Amino acid sequence: MDKPPVLQYINTAIICTLLLASCTSPTNKPEISKEVVEQVTHSGQVPKRVWLNQGWSDKLRQDFWFTGQGSQIIPYSWFTWLEQPDSTALFRDSEHMEMLRYLPSKTSANNPSGLPIGFALHHNQQTGQAWVGMTCAACHTNQLDFNDTKILIEGAPTLANFVLFFSRLNAALEATLNDNQKFNRFAKRVLKGSTSAELIDDLREDLKHVALATAERQTVNALPAHYPEDFTSYARLDAFGNIQNAGTAFALDDLNNKNAPTAPVSYPFLWGTHQSNVVQWNASAPNVPVIGPLVRNIGEVVGVFGSLAIEEAPVWQRVWGKHARYSSTVDIQGLGQLEAWVKTLLPPAWPEQYLPGIDTNKAAQGKLLYQDNCANCHQLIDRKNVLKDYQAVTVPVRTIGTDPTMSNNASCHQAKTLFLAGTKTDILIGNKFDAIDRAIDIPVNGVVGLVLKHPIKAIEAGLVAERAGPNGKKTTAKKSIEERLKVYLKNRHDLSPDTDVDCQDGFYDAGVYKARPLNGIWATAPYLHNGSVPNLWSLLQSPELRPDTFWVGSRQFDPVHVGYITHKGMNEFNVKQGNGDVMPGNSNHGHLHGTTLSNDEKWQLVEFLKTL
Repeated sequence: MDKPPVLQYINTAIICTLLLASCTSPTNKPEISKEVVEQVTHSGQVPKRVWLNQGWSDKLRQDFWFTGQGSQIIPYSWFTWLEQPDSTALFRDSEHMEMLRYLPSKTSANNPSGLPIGFALHHNQQTGQAWVGMTCAACHTNQLDFNDTKILIEGAPTLANFVLFFSRLNAALEATLNDNQKFNRFAKRVLKGSTSAELIDDLREDLKHVALATAERQTVNALPAHYPEDFTSYARLDAFGNIQNAGTAFALDDLNNKNAPTAPVSYPFLWGTHQSNVVQWNASAPNVPVIGPLVRNIGEVVGVFGSLAIEEAPVWQRVWGKHARYSSTVDIQGLGQLEAWVKTLLPPAWPEQYLPGIDTNKAAQGKLLYQDNCANCHQLIDRKNVLKDYQAVTVPVRTIGTDPTMSNNASCHQAKTLFLAGTKTDILIGNKFDAIDRAIDIPVNGVVGLVLKHPIKAIEAGLVAERAGPNGKKTTAKKSIEERLKVYLKNRHDLSPDTDVDCQDGFYDAGVYKARPLNGIWATAPYLHNGSVPNLWSLLQSPELRPDTFWVGSRQFDPVHVGYITHKGMNEFNVKQGNGDVMPGNSNHGHLHGTTLSNDEKWQLVEFLKTL
């Protein structure tokens, strides 16, 4: 449930305005005053970067970076002045955020505290309080370095370590609570020098409330004890696992109703996402016009601090068939605008002004090899057609042979449904929930409930994206939200065969992975869906010749092998466990296409992939 603490010290004008409105207009809901956020200078050095032509203006780029989507991590002023857990340096300091591989950014009108790219200001719709939350750009913007040039790629998968970020945030909140000197510095900055004992006490209580919530989230999403501490690490996250737990443990308010997020995957690149008929690595979400992208994006926000609550409806509502009430901090209108921008994003072209030039003779030979070895799955789309819709190819997990953990967990994880038992899984259609059922169906139920709760906003947000860009459609709102949802949900069920039959011993026999067109693939290392292969050259080797260990987290680009350098980094990725067995979730096997070519042919194919 959306239960932000009442932070009295932030803006007393908010309370006064509400009291005045309640006295003068008792029948109308008063307009919420938004907390005023002052600009402060960014902390530390922000590197000078270059940009590629991906179809976005400078203004659009900034808007995408800092338009909120309803995510709430901690109050904005707290994040501005919170210190690192083990020093007096600010948490938002550029050096610290760069260590976590988030992208430092300068203070601006839409980034008032100089936070990293993708850390956006969000005003809570109920209180007007300012919060910081992640938006799309935090996970889908990246920088690669070559020589002295730092190249920013819009829509590229981040190298960030989300789990380490959240662990250090939790530690910072805990340290601020337990270290009086640290708390006093924090309070002085947040309260703007106020020495009111009442305000200081209120701040400490609110800090306890938020610190407990972050500790609970970290506990719920913890890995099993036998997993290595840095299993998720840089450039990977089990987003599906986090979304599942957001529904089963937090939305239903049962912290034991969880599954361990043991299937971290690479963050997908965003260009071409809106144009595909299905999304997600396991092709589980239909991209039905208007409603499909919205449902997908609401689910994404729920996984990154967009609270979701599913509560049992009161008796008088259950009498006429309403079983649950849904609430969230998700900003539906913001999501519509973000999707509209993503729809117009172009894949990055290999920048020969910054990277070594492409050998056109090798690339020409590589194109022929691509058509013979790759194009059946990864269709070739000419650059002039990259904004047109396409039908994605899906390949059975058993056929492609890559790590099955993501597919298995997404479809086979189970959870208690509590008071939802006996109600339709998708509210409008579907079978009824059993007492224990598919975990992913619970947050989906919540997302559908939110869309039905805000039908006008949902339609408006969906139409913004449909009408955007050169291929915008003059779609109208003639169809009701219920009609559109039923089409979406039917498509979703068609993509998900009966898991009661197909999930045997945790393996989803009907599982598939999506094979995308490879436009811009050169900028998206590491490779395979789980990031288990460091570069394109390694991907073309037989699995037994692919590296079992390599360093991750380096931004230094390797234009020859096409990936990041692997001899140094922030963490070491290990395919195998200490006993020599492959670590579930980390397998680099499978995807044998191109592996039987000669070395000369492989280099030709790599050269062609640079041209996409």
